[in-house]
Amino acid sequence: MLRPASTRRGARLLVLVLACAFLVLPGAPASAAPADLCAEPLAALLGVDAKIKAHNAKPHLFTLPRQQGAYAAYNAEAAKLNAELAKAKARINACIEAMKTLEDTAAGSPELTRPRPADLKAIGDATKQVPAGWQPPAPPAPGKHWRVPPSSAVRPLYRVLRDLSPPDFRNVSLRGQPRPPIGARDPAYPASSGHTIGGPNTNGLSAVSPDHIIPLAEIIHMPGFLRLSPQNMYQVVNARVNLQWLSYKSNLSKSSRSVAGMSGVDPQWQASQLQLESAVRKQLRDTIGQLLRSQG
Repeated sequence: MLRPASTRRGARLLVLVLACAFLVLPGAPASAAPADLCAEPLAALLGVDAKIKAHNAKPHLFTLPRQQGAYAAYNAEAAKLNAELAKAKARINACIEAMKTLEDTAAGSPELTRPRPADLKAIGDATKQVPAGWQPPAPPAPGKHWRVPPSSAVRPLYRVLRDLSPPDFRNVSLRGQPRPPIGARDPAYPASSGHTIGGPNTNGLSAVSPDHIIPLAEIIHMPGFLRLSPQNMYQVVNARVNLQWLSYKSNLSKSSRSVAGMSGVDPQWQASQLQLESAVRKQLRDTIGQLLRSQG
């Protein structure tokens, strides 16, 4: 507000200013994913929160023009913190949305879990073995599939991730489908084949296993994958949205490749699987991009 003050030499205007960029941190981010799955961007957001609180605790009433410098410095800091806050919010939101996609929340899939510290270290150590500037090979020709040969620079990382994925699920739903029971028709094969779900296995359950819709060999070559943190690599290769139940027989026939290379399977099932592959491939690529943005 304006407060005129007078002296014998004349009048002056003294302006008491409440700094216009006084900051208030918004509510905590939505708990769409466990906090430990987005721990790094969450820590960054909380770090900005601490700086905002310190900023807001400073005196923010200034007399102009006498305190013009302090006023400008206060608002410059506020503008800087506003920019940091926007970036931190974008990072945590990108992580949460990515984890929701990977977890396949809408389908009621099992929750994502944080890997053990030893597993994170193994992933990190293997990633460091990939030479700087390494470029993945060209995509395989039609009818061929992605491979990670022993000579590949990403082979050590592939082996580590292969040992950590997929998880050992029991009676859970994957992509909205419960574990097929013993004796049920195997949908991968024509009804006329008579193929059914076998079992019991060593755990007394039906002879099915969680299968990667998009093979790990393709995922590891996706753009940006090698720039993910070990934590995010682990979540991508164990994405619930990329897992489905397959019988032991059909899983062995698929053998870490596209269903396009399978023979003797039900043609309608094969066609629907190819459509599923296309959709999930896009989801994984988009999610890798989100995770990279969440890493800052």
